[in-house]
Amino acid sequence: MFVAMNVFTAEDDASAATLEAMFLKRSGLVDQQPGFLSFALLKCQENPRRVISMSHWRSKEDFEAWTKSQAFEKGHQRAKDSGKPSPHGAMKMTNALETYEVLSSSTKA
Repeated sequence: MFVAMNVFTAEDDASAATLEAMFLKRSGLVDQQPGFLSFALLKCQENPRRVISMSHWRSKEDFEAWTKSQAFEKGHQRAKDSGKPSPHGAMKMTNALETYEVLSSSTKA
């Protein structure tokens, strides 16, 4: 199994709220992709401006195929648009993609 986490840190409360709302209204295109297993949006309790988008994949290859797909481009267009100037201002944040190979896991049945 393979995990991809995009770690976002908003610079202000307005950007944090916009980021959270954007993910809560996500297109869900990833859900249909070969090898996709699950998605979770995590909000840090110690720093509410920090949010992690976490997806689980059958393999690294499945994740990489998703990132090269037209569905990926379409699903991320809204995020690109949100960084453009608007009457409400642009989202101000940093982000870093982290990927992991799962060595061990357990799930309660």
